[in-house]
Amino acid sequence: MPELPASDPGSDPASRRARRLLPACLAVFMSAFVAAVVTAINTGVDRGYPARWLLAWIIAGPAAIVAAYVFRPLAWRLARRLAR
Repeated sequence: MPELPASDPGSDPASRRARRLLPACLAVFMSAFVAAVVTAINTGVDRGYPARWLLAWIIAGPAAIVAAYVFRPLAWRLARRLAR
């Protein structure tokens, strides 16, 4: 990702940290959603659903965070190509 110029108001330390944390935050929310959908489809929704979903998310969450950072450069290049 290109860095913003120093005069940009988004270049304060909190904004820089937020840009570094954004992939992890997106991965957490998306993995929670996908785990919920896949768990519901595969096992149904009943009284045990929350426990099954949490177990699935405990596994999927860290994997999604790692994948978000590993594939970030590839995703950035693909997004730039699609934008052209």
